[in-house]
Amino acid sequence: MVEFDDVTLEQLANKITTMEELHALRSLWEDAKEAKRLEALEDLGKRSIKMFNVIDRMIGHIEFLSNVPGIAADGTIEELRERTGDIHADLHAAARVHTALNLPDPGSDGAITNGATTAAIMPGDIIEKPTPTNASGYAELAGEYVRFFNGAGIRPSKSNLVRQMADIAWSNRTRYQSVGQPLGIPWWFIAGLHQMESTYNFHRHLHNGDRLTARTKRVPAGRPIAGSPPFTFEESAVDALKLKGFHTESDWSLPRALFRFERYNGFGYRPRNVASPYLWSYTTIYGRGKYIADGEFDGNETSRQCGVAALLRQLVNDNRLELSSTQFADVDPADTAILPATVAATEILSDTEAAPDHPFKEFWNENLSEVEHFTWKELLFKGASNAIHKNNTDPPERLYNNIIPVVRALEEIRKRVGGPIRLLSVYRSPAYNGSIKDASANSRHMEFDAVDFQAVGSAHGSSSDWHRIAKNIRDEGVFLGGIGLYGSFVHIDSRGIEADWAG
Repeated sequence: MVEFDDVTLEQLANKITTMEELHALRSLWEDAKEAKRLEALEDLGKRSIKMFNVIDRMIGHIEFLSNVPGIAADGTIEELRERTGDIHADLHAAARVHTALNLPDPGSDGAITNGATTAAIMPGDIIEKPTPTNASGYAELAGEYVRFFNGAGIRPSKSNLVRQMADIAWSNRTRYQSVGQPLGIPWWFIAGLHQMESTYNFHRHLHNGDRLTARTKRVPAGRPIAGSPPFTFEESAVDALKLKGFHTESDWSLPRALFRFERYNGFGYRPRNVASPYLWSYTTIYGRGKYIADGEFDGNETSRQCGVAALLRQLVNDNRLELSSTQFADVDPADTAILPATVAATEILSDTEAAPDHPFKEFWNENLSEVEHFTWKELLFKGASNAIHKNNTDPPERLYNNIIPVVRALEEIRKRVGGPIRLLSVYRSPAYNGSIKDASANSRHMEFDAVDFQAVGSAHGSSSDWHRIAKNIRDEGVFLGGIGLYGSFVHIDSRGIEADWAG
């Protein structure tokens, strides 16, 4: 057991000089006692989330104290930081799903182009403990992934734990996006790996849970090769994802994602007629049977981790993700189109079929010629979902004037962000708007006076940063309208009155 002894904390107490520092030390001590109590509990599932929250608070106290001049140069504070990470890592190690490598690795799934499922992704009749296919090829398993996911009910006894796991993933999505967007890997995939491999421990390597203060010691050893320790979680995560080749994949549909998750852990549950707990634990798809050590199976043991499919199922149930067999991306649950996960990190979206003599081009040149950072074609982008629904149109000419204040607002946002802006959704025809799940019946997009946008690249901030910039320029009178904050983008419109919301 990792302990926080009186001597260690007394050493810090002798160096503090303010009541604020004393309060932080007292809070650290109380949380350390709570962490020790949680360590002693037998129910790993219940204590894992509580432990995560306590450790998170402890790290906050430690980071505050590490900025105190009398403490910053003391090795004690670094020792405390590592101890908190050790407690968390030990807890995860006791509960984790061990590797199951009985079936041969099928090789990269990216080269497989035939046999993919076309089944719909939607909740179906609950399936109880089905027998999985004894295979390890994507073409053989794609349909099963969709069928199991549709029939996966979250077990009532685990529903609160799964919901908390999903909340943690969602609250850290910006951090995962900063890693994944430059690599073309969706945030939820990184969150799923992080949850399964270290229970969201941001103070350990994503590769294997080793300390970030040195290169990895366990397999894969010596990672990351580049750079010098101590590493940040982001540096380590990029290396781990590249090592597995995930940055070379472009298809991030549901069945592809579940195939990669299962391949990451191994296909060894399938010959034993057990659905992998790495995917299905805490759902009705999984009953019992678990590798209690790498290669050692116990048919009576039950997984005490939340499977990654349960995590994704909860995110879908909470309208934080929308998915299909061909597409899986962040969505605005109220009013936006779906952005394909295959869009490159640097790609600006536009419709190539826009004719060179389109009347909107002439309108643009007459009214928006001063705009430097956007083109008329970008404002005619019909939305990623149009590839599915094929019912969006160009905006009618009578609406052209509506977009002028929005474009000028975008231009100012672009200047202050300092990097490219991608427009995700602009005009929507009424028919197209009606095709988008949960879209507002009165969406401003139908008036051609609204856009959903995001800055390209993690160096240019998060949606909270863009939201703040949009509010600032509205306060300055650049436009008058609505501003909506969402997980990976911001909505602005020029409806003529102020409106604010968060999705």
